[in-house]
Amino acid sequence: MERPLWSFPHSIQCHCLILVKSGVFFDLFFVKYFLLMSGKLCYTHRMKLALKITPQRSTQYAKMTELLARPELLASSLAPAIQHVEPVVLAGQAYLLATVDESLLTTAQVQSLVARLGAISEAHEYFSQIGDIVGPLLRPLEPNFSPFVPLEMAEARRYKGKTNEIFTRVLLNAALFAGAYADQLTERLRIFDPLAGGGTTLFLALAAGYDAFGVELNRQDVETTALFVRQYLEGEHIRYKEVDEHGRKAGRRHQFEIGPKGQSRHLVISQGDTRDAVLHMREVSGGPRMHAVVADLPYGIQHFAEISSLLSNALPVWESMLFPGGSIALAWNATRIERSEMLGLLLAHTTLQVRDDPPYTQFAHPVDRVIKKRDMLVAVKP
Repeated sequence: MERPLWSFPHSIQCHCLILVKSGVFFDLFFVKYFLLMSGKLCYTHRMKLALKITPQRSTQYAKMTELLARPELLASSLAPAIQHVEPVVLAGQAYLLATVDESLLTTAQVQSLVARLGAISEAHEYFSQIGDIVGPLLRPLEPNFSPFVPLEMAEARRYKGKTNEIFTRVLLNAALFAGAYADQLTERLRIFDPLAGGGTTLFLALAAGYDAFGVELNRQDVETTALFVRQYLEGEHIRYKEVDEHGRKAGRRHQFEIGPKGQSRHLVISQGDTRDAVLHMREVSGGPRMHAVVADLPYGIQHFAEISSLLSNALPVWESMLFPGGSIALAWNATRIERSEMLGLLLAHTTLQVRDDPPYTQFAHPVDRVIKKRDMLVAVKP
C-alpha cells in the first residue's frame, strides 16, 4: 500500500503528489528531494526515462508508431547518453523505458528534443521505487517547444494518397539527425520536399520553425495546397503575405511569408518537374540551397525500373541543392523494391555518404495490406 500523502511533512504535501499503481501521474520532484536529504534515496548518474509512444487512432498506425519510436530516438542527439532502451506498457499505454547517463544529458535537452520527435509524445522521469513508496512512479518533464504554426495544420489537410503525419515527422527528423545540423534543430533551417504532393512535409517543417520549399508536378495539387494554406492561416488568424507570381512562365509558384515581421518563415510550393528543382527555387528567398531534402516517393511505383528512371535524373539535382553536411531522407514502398537496389542508386548517381548503419537501417515497417513494407534511406553530403 502506498504511503498516504498526509503522512509527509506539510511542506512536502504542498508541493507533491504521489503516483499510485493505477497509473495516475503526479509531480515527484519534492518527494525525491526530501528522500535524498533524509538519506532514504541514493543518487547515481543513471536516470530512467519513460517515453510515451505517440497515441494513434487505429491499431495499424499504433503498431507503426511503436516500430518507429526506437530508431528515431536512437538517431537523435539523446543517443550518446542512452545505455539501454526497452518497450514497456504503463497504465495501458505503450512507452519506451530508457536508462540514460545523467552526466551526459540535461533535463533541458530532454525537454527540448522529445517535443520535436514524431513517434514519442511525452517524457517522464521514471522511478521503480522511492524510499518505501513502490512504483512505478513518473515525474512529467515539461516540453520546451512551441510550434511556429499549429501541428494540426498538417493533420487538417486531407487528400488522396496522404502519408501519416507521424511517419512524415520521423522522416524529417531522420534527415536532420544524420547531418551536420543536428545540433541546430531550433535554428531557422531550410527544408526541401521535391515531391511535395499535398504539402504534409512542408507544413510539418514550418511547424518546426523551418523555411519550407516544395516542387510538385501535379498542378491541381499545387493549387489546392495554396488555397488550403490561405484558408487555414486566415482561419487561425496567422499573419501572412503572398507574392503575386501570376506572370511566371516556368509554371505556377506560390510564395508565402508567414508570421510577424522579423520572425517570419517562408513557405514556397512550385508546380513543375522535380528534375528542374534548381530552376524553380532559384528566385525564392535564399535561393536553391537547403539543409535537408525529404522525399516520400510515390507508393504507386512498385517496379525498380520506374523508380530508377526518376531518381537517376533527380538525385544529382537534389544533391546539388544541399549545403555541405546537409542530408537527404527518402521513403519508398519496399514491398517489391529492395533496400539494396535503392542503395545502389544513391551510390551510382551521387557522392552522398549513406547512413547504412543502425539505427538508420531499422526504420522498415508494414503500413497496410497493400504496402506490406515501407523503408527509408538517409544520406549526407560530405
